[in-house]
Amino acid sequence: MEQPPVQVTPDEVHAHAHKTGRPRLDLVIALSAIFISAVSLVVAIEHGRTERDLVAANSWPFLRAVLDGGYQDGRAIAIGFSNEGVGPAKLKSLEMFYDGKPVASARDLLRRCCGLADGVEAIHRRLPGDFHYQIVDETVWRPGEEAVVIEVRRDKSAGDIPERLSPSLLRIGFRACYCSVFDECWASNLRSTTPGRVRRCEPPQHPFDPGGP
Repeated sequence: MEQPPVQVTPDEVHAHAHKTGRPRLDLVIALSAIFISAVSLVVAIEHGRTERDLVAANSWPFLRAVLDGGYQDGRAIAIGFSNEGVGPAKLKSLEMFYDGKPVASARDLLRRCCGLADGVEAIHRRLPGDFHYQIVDETVWRPGEEAVVIEVRRDKSAGDIPERLSPSLLRIGFRACYCSVFDECWASNLRSTTPGRVRRCEPPQHPFDPGGP
């Protein structure tokens, strides 16, 4: 007599797998069920990874340098970056270099490239109303958004500083660290198309303060 699929006792219920009465066939069926379950599990895991990678790709930030000698239809010179990715960029740090050496501030850059005299008063005397800067560390930048860190306007009061700054743009370098909304982080010189992945953004070795002395 064939064993019933369910056995009921006063204490519990036992379910019995249906058997064909052929041991080898029963073994093949059991192994097939285990194999199909394992394949389904692998497919589910891979599908989850694919979905996660797709979401990450749709939130990928990508910062690029802006070194524009003809900003605002040629009326100004702009130094900064833009987010050319598809997701927001959380900028953790930005370092600037001139001829490979760290730059401490916008005034420091103008002293090196353009002959700006020492002292805070010098910039007000040489560039009255024609010099602007923006602090960008620990800020979030939307896709397509541009950040002008330093802007020098071409004006007679600026003397020869804009003309000396413009050809010096290619001597300016950057090191930036930024993260996506999922805290995936990259370190970049803002020129390469392949920024390096990092576990997290460390404090900058050479902090850049645009409004510093």
